[in-house]
Amino acid sequence: MSNSYLNHTIGYRAEIDGLRAIAVLPVVLYHAGMGVFDGGFVGVDVFFVISGYLITLILAKEISQRTFSVAGFYERRIRRLYPALIAMFAVCWLLAMLLMMPHDMRAFARSMIASTAFSSNLLFWAEGGYFDTSSDLKPLLHTWSLSVEEQYYIFFPLLLLWLKTRVTRWRAVLGGLFLVSLLACVFYTDINVGAAFYLPVFRIWELLLGSFVALGIAFPRFASIKAKNILAVVGTVFIMVAIFTFSEQMAFPGWRAVIPCLGAALIVAYSGGTATGRVLSCTPLVWFGRISYSLYLWHWPIIVFYKYYTMRELSPIEQVLVVLLSVLIAYASMRYIETPFRVHRLAASRRSVFSLATGTTLILLFGSFGAYLSGGLPNRLPEQVQRLASGARDVNPLRKTCDARSVKQVNVGDVCPIGAENEKPTFAILGDSFGDALVPGVANAAADTKKKGLILTSSGCYPLLGIVDLNKRGDRTCQEFVAASLNLIRNTASITDVILVGRWTTAAMGTRFGASSAKDWFLQDAQSTEIGYAENQRVFSRSLARTLAALEGKRVHIVSYIPEQRVDPPRTLGMCAYLGRNCAQGVGIDDYNRRQQYVRQVLTGLAGQQNVSIIDIGKKLCTGAACNAVANGQMLYSDDNHLSRTGAIYLKDLFQPIFFETGQQK
Repeated sequence: MSNSYLNHTIGYRAEIDGLRAIAVLPVVLYHAGMGVFDGGFVGVDVFFVISGYLITLILAKEISQRTFSVAGFYERRIRRLYPALIAMFAVCWLLAMLLMMPHDMRAFARSMIASTAFSSNLLFWAEGGYFDTSSDLKPLLHTWSLSVEEQYYIFFPLLLLWLKTRVTRWRAVLGGLFLVSLLACVFYTDINVGAAFYLPVFRIWELLLGSFVALGIAFPRFASIKAKNILAVVGTVFIMVAIFTFSEQMAFPGWRAVIPCLGAALIVAYSGGTATGRVLSCTPLVWFGRISYSLYLWHWPIIVFYKYYTMRELSPIEQVLVVLLSVLIAYASMRYIETPFRVHRLAASRRSVFSLATGTTLILLFGSFGAYLSGGLPNRLPEQVQRLASGARDVNPLRKTCDARSVKQVNVGDVCPIGAENEKPTFAILGDSFGDALVPGVANAAADTKKKGLILTSSGCYPLLGIVDLNKRGDRTCQEFVAASLNLIRNTASITDVILVGRWTTAAMGTRFGASSAKDWFLQDAQSTEIGYAENQRVFSRSLARTLAALEGKRVHIVSYIPEQRVDPPRTLGMCAYLGRNCAQGVGIDDYNRRQQYVRQVLTGLAGQQNVSIIDIGKKLCTGAACNAVANGQMLYSDDNHLSRTGAIYLKDLFQPIFFETGQQK
């Protein structure tokens, strides 16, 4: 591969720093909560294109001149990334030790282990389960993009080195790799958006797009300044469209990621010497471009730890203040940490660079493993704080083995029993995560009355027949699970009672209430002609009626009115005790009643039906002005919506009448 393949000469381009500013500022403003930048997350995609371009320029030149070495390449990467990254890790570690509750500290330690090994993208993808901690409270979440880049740069230099002797094939190989990655990304985003977002195989095409600009693939040179001006403006428009019209409710990356990535590639390829290039080369943008790496590193932990300390979202003034603080720290980081190492004023020898990188990594790994294995170093906190915070770990002990059995397992009756042993099952719990959380209470009540039941819960799957959850993006697993569970119940003659437990408010209202609020959780069924909040209510009523009809001949006990807390009680009440704050012990009764209003209307209409009863959880948990999260000094919730094991057992007396009736006919 000769230098003739390079589409640009290697040298400083101020407009690239300006483009870095255009990439990083929307990310920061989006993370700070400034709604006008709802699509600011696409700045990361712009960074991928820039990185692919710059690294490829350097690699192709060195390979062509036979000066490339793997050690030299990774020395530059370490000098570029490690100093500021390690400093950020150290500060985050200190703040986590000072502030975080044990459950969160353990999760932070796990993410520190993954981040130092440049595999945090894999961890955050794997953690994307139903009960995962809110992403807003993960200080190292933003390191996923660094991990994607470093995983890419494990093989890409070697690929270019191999292609050096296969000049006739290199365009075909790189082009083929690009197309496979892009098509996989577009296709898989509709199947598993988390995997498409985090895994490198679905992101390689973005970095390769920058490589194509450097290598002259698909981006030919133009002598006409007019043509270059037009293409650079088109690129700018593409990026602006993505920033100001995209939102996190859209499936991303998928085909939408092409828009900001192509925009970035057009600017990199054609902005030199154009009006766009001159705008991007202006002093303010170049300055932000120079601090862009440090700004990206520091802004997210600042936002997360501020939210963690205040236990709420940022106010408009606070949004501005955290952005200004991020910029100030980023400048200091660039000047006093990044630059000295990158320009060889510190750690001058290659050996010292690798030694420092290895040593600091081992220290972080050792400390993180210790924090993880200890359960988040709980002994650093007062006993009362530990007791309140421990609710986060007080979950249904059968969750891992019994929740979300496969459809195949349900079809053959391979599900978990609870209650008495050596008996035929006389009841079943059919539910979603709310049902899973209540299993310990039901199990205790069943054991007391020597009754046996089956667990048919699947977190994230409403126990409603014939619905389509549009958030599942075509995944029919939930529909098949519910249908299989109903078949198993109908075909098991000994089952006379069904405990039906669901997140009814979210199904009916299309929103999630609590510390992790969400909207636009829309449902449809075969009768739907539209999508929206009003349709969710209609779908809920129809699907509940269908589910009850499918259970004809069984007694159905609908567990309802479970109070959803506005905050995460183990974290928030633990923090309140730790910081000496006077915090509310539960969600206000007015908020609770408003949230339950429509569901109460529907269920009140069903209560008179034969063989249908309503188990009102709120009657026990809601007293006076609030629905309490703590009783007798014990935490009743494991997070903002789900009851803890202790909370479920606290409610067991509500389930006991079911088992006294089991086997009898009304």
